[in-house]
Order: sequence, then C-alpha cells, then structure tokens
Amino acid sequence: MIVRAVESADLAGIRAITHATGQSDRDSGADAAYVALLRSTGTALAAVDGDRVLGWAATLPTSSGTLLTDLFVDPAMHARGVATALLGRLWPPAAPRRYTFSSKHPAALPLYARAGLVPSWPLLYVSGPTSRLPRGALRVEWVSAAKAAAAEAALTGGEPRPGVFAYWGEAFVVRNRSRVIAVGAAQPGLPTVLAHLSCPDPGSAAGALFAAVAALRADQVACCLPGPHPALQRLLAAGFRVDDFDVLMRTLDVEPPLGAVYSPGLG
Repeated sequence: MIVRAVESADLAGIRAITHATGQSDRDSGADAAYVALLRSTGTALAAVDGDRVLGWAATLPTSSGTLLTDLFVDPAMHARGVATALLGRLWPPAAPRRYTFSSKHPAALPLYARAGLVPSWPLLYVSGPTSRLPRGALRVEWVSAAKAAAAEAALTGGEPRPGVFAYWGEAFVVRNRSRVIAVGAAQPGLPTVLAHLSCPDPGSAAGALFAAVAALRADQVACCLPGPHPALQRLLAAGFRVDDFDVLMRTLDVEPPLGAVYSPGLG
C-alpha cells in the first residue's frame, strides 16, 4: 500500500468506496466536481495497492482551521491500517487547528481521538417546513461566488474561498441595514439545502438563519447546525426534525462558531 495524491484515474475507485460506505451522491466522493474542488483547494490523498483504491481522504483550509473533509476506506479493508495511514499523512503529529465532523461509525471517533482530537458538540442534520418560521427585518442579497467569498473573509479573518462558493451554486449575504452580518450559500434540490451560513456574532445567528431560509423561497429546507445553535429551539417548534448527527472532533485550539450552518465536508 502507498499513500499519494489523488489522480484522475482514482475517481472510479473513490466513487465505488463512496457508495459502498453509504454516502450520498451530493458533496461526496461520488461527485467528480467535489473531488476536483478538494484537489484544487485542499489536499486529497488516496491509499492504493497497484491500481486499486483502498481508501481516500482530504483536508481543506477554513477560517476555523484545517478541516478533514472526508476519510473513507473500502469496507473490505477496514481494520488494516488504511485510515491511520491516510490520517497520518494529512495531519502530522501535534499539527495545530485540526477538526472534523465525525460520523457515528464505531471506528471513527476513536481514530480521531488517537490523533489528538476531542469530541465536542453534535452537528445536527435538520430539515422541515419553512411556513412557520419568522422572516424578520434582515435583508438577503444574492451575490457572486467571488463577492460572497470576499465578504466571508472580511467577517471571519480567513482566506477567501471563491471555489467553494462556486461549487455550492447560489451565494448570498445577509445585511442588517447596510452592514453584512452573515454570508451563506444554498444548493437547489428536494429539499433545498442551506449549505453554509457564516455568522460570527451569536446574537445575530438566529435572525440571519431565518432570513436566509425565507430568501430560499422553498417549502422544505435542510441544513446542518451545531446542537447549541440559537435557532434550534425555534426550528423544532416550527416542525423541523433531527434526521441525523455527526460529532465535532477538534483540537483544543479550534472553536468553530456556534451560530453557523455547516457543510460537513466543506465547512
């Protein structure tokens, strides 16, 4: 087994592993555009034996730190050191500012704990009807991916990520009068997905989320948000449900904002 950068010839093997591990076709190794984004803006590695892909993993820089976006191994190769080899190449020992949203697979959380990460809050996958949510007075403006990336960088102090916003498809800013207080992105579909919402001010987080959902003009919306998110109780009262959850694993120097909406793979 060798670990090296992902190549175009690996895409079929990555897609097969994605399906074998029960992942969706959206925001996953089944989507060639998603893998291409990780290769161009982050680090994507494959563990291979000859021309067979045994597993793959990727990291992406975000304003909170280095996010492990994906780590998946062919089920036939579980417990053979493939995941450990991939993680060791992506995250050298004692590397700072590391985090990931761990699945509930029984091997996942222990793997990340051995790498020096600690479990924190749950990332809740929620979905529901939008009709009973408040609209509020905040204004949503649809913008280009480049403008959204620049606005988010100004809010968070991170580097602009225009490629990520372009991948999501529809970008916007949320304004309180003339001031930008949040930046987000949506993915059309059934249901429409609020893929990302960056809002550093927890006092504005619930209002920004409700404004973003209203701007989507969809009957049903899905998103992923921290368990302590200020809008969670109102969402549940409006008929939203918790469909699934991951667990934030992080080094102690990482504090992802509690008022954000996250893409588990792209931050």
